[in-house]
Amino acid sequence: MYQVLFVCTANICRSPLAEAILSKIIFDENLEKELISESCGIWATEGQQVSRLARLVAEENGLDLSQHRSKPISLHLMKSSNLILCMTPSHKMDLLQIFPHYEHKIFTLKEFGRECKPIRLSIDDPIGMTLNFYRRIFNEIQQEILRTWPLIRQEAFAQIDSK
Repeated sequence: MYQVLFVCTANICRSPLAEAILSKIIFDENLEKELISESCGIWATEGQQVSRLARLVAEENGLDLSQHRSKPISLHLMKSSNLILCMTPSHKMDLLQIFPHYEHKIFTLKEFGRECKPIRLSIDDPIGMTLNFYRRIFNEIQQEILRTWPLIRQEAFAQIDSK
């Protein structure tokens, strides 16, 4: 099984939204046996619920985050993930400092699958911001996942076919 891991700071806003967006795509394409979407946080505390506004924005878009509980990054998650997509360059740098041997699979969401890096590599943290800001972040994450989905799918099936 091919595992995509989304990483943010506390695993209560951006990465759970990304996990849910990709999980829905995987479900809609009936690929649950081939791919899995996970999320965690660099500084996450185990077991926190998503922020109220993240849950609301997810619901507005047909996604349910009510069962999500935060989890911190771990060696197990790093080892089991085939692709690790971070919300900011600082998340990526933190992971590279702790897990340098996994450099080949750590990217920011915005850089993955691009030949030229975009000007802005970060997806802003919506904590403490307005509902409209959360909506903008949701749309930005969704747009990036839809952009990267063909490549993720291709890499997943290439790995499955090589086994």
